[in-house]
Amino acid sequence: MNDHVEIQEAIAAYVTHSLDPEEHARTEHKLLEHLPGCPSCTALLRDLRELAGDLALVPEARKLSDTGEAKVMTAVAGARPAGAVRARTLWPRAAAAVAVVAIASSVAVNVVVASRSGRAEDRARQAIAAIAIAADPSAHHAVLQGARGSLVASILPNGTGVFIAHDLAAPPSGSIYELWVAKDARYIPVRTFSPDGGDVVLPFNVDAGAYASVAVTVERHYVTQPTRTPAYSGSLST
Repeated sequence: MNDHVEIQEAIAAYVTHSLDPEEHARTEHKLLEHLPGCPSCTALLRDLRELAGDLALVPEARKLSDTGEAKVMTAVAGARPAGAVRARTLWPRAAAAVAVVAIASSVAVNVVVASRSGRAEDRARQAIAAIAIAADPSAHHAVLQGARGSLVASILPNGTGVFIAHDLAAPPSGSIYELWVAKDARYIPVRTFSPDGGDVVLPFNVDAGAYASVAVTVERHYVTQPTRTPAYSGSLST
């Protein structure tokens, strides 16, 4: 696990206000240490913060303190606090959670570019909402393994979830992808989808419960049970 991946997770949670007060203060401190020396993380914070603000997705009830926001944005502008030392680690989070938020952040940045061209505001909203779900400490996460692309899923205890993919190949002609969750050795259909330029941000709702894994199959149309072996699959963290 590298420092940049952990910082990406921190930025996503910070922007979407998915932190309790103690985590918020700790994360703010780590961002102040890291951002002045890292252009890529600085750009990610700017893009996600701008997009969340433009789309009115920042909850008023959990607004940043003026002092905290000023400090972080000063860091983004390039003024490194005196005596700051780069942190080696950020949060003791599971690797799956880190991967999910990192990929969600990457997809969100792609969506930022599209939204600025005026063609993808709903996808921008979905991307920010996806990061909020992925960064929620109560979420269960899966990193799906398969032929190509980065695929992850997060599910909250109430059944709200999001599936995110980056660099996913289009399905064969005449076919679609179908997303599944597995429980008690039984597949439950979620949604069908096709990637848009390799990216997918797919919110979903399933019944609340303990799911074991997430899978993606290639189908001719929506089906209630898989007709083929999953092309991608991964176990949900517990």
